[in-house]
Amino acid sequence: SRYGSLSHGLVWIPNPAHFKAEHCWENMASFVIAGKADDPSFARAEYAAKLVEAACPNVFFHYEMKHPDAWKDFFCTVLRQYDFNCYPDEFGGPLVWTPEGALVGSGQEFVQTICVEKFGIADIPPPQDPVFKSIALDNLKQVRLMLQRQEKGLPFGERCEAAQQRCESLGLLHPQVFEEKRRCVVSAAALEVWTWRKKQGEVPDKQIPQKIDARLEVSTIGGDSGSHTVVLHNQPMVPKQMALIPLRLISETELTPQPPSHDTPDMLDHSNDQKRPSLKEGTSSERLSQNLPASPSGSSPHLPEPLRGLDVGHRDYRSEDREDLGVSDFTAAMEVLMGVGAVATWMGLNKGSEFRSHLDTHLQVLPYPLHSVGEETSLRFPLELICDGALRDGVESLRIFDFKHCFRSLHHNDLPEDRRRQATALGQAASKAYEEAKATSKTGCCALAFTVNWLIFVPLAPPEVGSALELAWRELPPLPPLALTGVFVAPALSRGFPETVGLQVGSRSGKLVSNRAVEEGIPEGTPEYEAASREVRIAAQILEKPIELLRQWVEA
Repeated sequence: SRYGSLSHGLVWIPNPAHFKAEHCWENMASFVIAGKADDPSFARAEYAAKLVEAACPNVFFHYEMKHPDAWKDFFCTVLRQYDFNCYPDEFGGPLVWTPEGALVGSGQEFVQTICVEKFGIADIPPPQDPVFKSIALDNLKQVRLMLQRQEKGLPFGERCEAAQQRCESLGLLHPQVFEEKRRCVVSAAALEVWTWRKKQGEVPDKQIPQKIDARLEVSTIGGDSGSHTVVLHNQPMVPKQMALIPLRLISETELTPQPPSHDTPDMLDHSNDQKRPSLKEGTSSERLSQNLPASPSGSSPHLPEPLRGLDVGHRDYRSEDREDLGVSDFTAAMEVLMGVGAVATWMGLNKGSEFRSHLDTHLQVLPYPLHSVGEETSLRFPLELICDGALRDGVESLRIFDFKHCFRSLHHNDLPEDRRRQATALGQAASKAYEEAKATSKTGCCALAFTVNWLIFVPLAPPEVGSALELAWRELPPLPPLALTGVFVAPALSRGFPETVGLQVGSRSGKLVSNRAVEEGIPEGTPEYEAASREVRIAAQILEKPIELLRQWVEA
């Protein structure tokens, strides 16, 4: 605290018998100042005491700053303990005394008698001064935060920070490596394109859970009973990226440590491993950290110590309607967003071939800043000003996007002020905006991004599985919805034919993603057409046109 060490929770009342009766406050240099946190008079007494401390280093003060609801009980306890019978129970404070039990008096008496007359402090503003009202508001916030910590533990932002530091020290995080981060200006916005080298590999089997280290877990959120587990993403695009997993899609398991592999940076992320047996319900984490029984004589003297792990299921929006986002998902996301400054994203695919890990099928939370320029900009993400302008103007689209999309404000002026900032109310508002936007889509597939203030919905049109267009989908899948904030994460593209001989992709079709049949004008129904239509051609220059890159799989 900027006021020193404040004891908000415990009552500090020394036993007067511990001190000699002849001692009195005039020759002592310690005082106790107690009052209500929201009382400007307490703030004034505290302010005056700080002036005394600065001028007289051997004078000490102990502060008892109480929530207004707890003041009366505390005050009555002090009266009984010290036999201060000159104040009614309804006295509103502040009250000042010495540790020996000598009464100084009210806050006004303390300022005048001790600060002004005894220590010569002058020019102390009156209690009505606005500065004390401001300090009182800050004091009340501190007390409320302390009470919240006592009841619920650390605030979510601090839990996230602690989890990030823990996982970094344990080597559990393997941030995505980008070959290049470039900026390009579109409609006066400095967009960013981050490219990474795509690795060819098998698509995870959605029937086999993805296994992650349980130490990636941050917290359980979603009301008193909990609805989601929050975990740090083990291969994040930005620091502290999190996934919100419904409790029905996550369970405890055991992991056997594997030797490090140069090919697979996260040794515990084995989406296609045979599923290990889950722990029985009720098994404690302590059991998981115990060593296995000793090996029989003649066998290996040591078996790997089991690690506590988590099985993360695939959010299968294709097969089950309940895996679409609902009010509980948005409410949980809002609880996180109110704890850390961030954008939440989700990609809902009920068609097309899958290309994501299980973790990436869940809601993602990406904390600010979402750019690569450090302190060169005050923006939290590239499209912040454009989003703020759309909110201010009350429009339902962003001027920078020339394709089908919906922009919705989540501000509800018809709600009381205290409810507007509650996770439940914000979750309901976001869910309603999502359902309204989804009603404009033909497929129900979407890229989604939202904050506590707005929601952006972009309908997607995945190609049919097995079609020639699906080959382009596999080569250049839809970008992560982080793109809706102005950060476009895309696979790096190498120049291929016909670009290698100086020709351009799209010279005939006008499209930057095409195929040989279209580019060479091979008629449908000819013997060569089928093979030519499956030869994907993607112009490398599409990375220089991020809006075109995002538009590729947007519903017409």
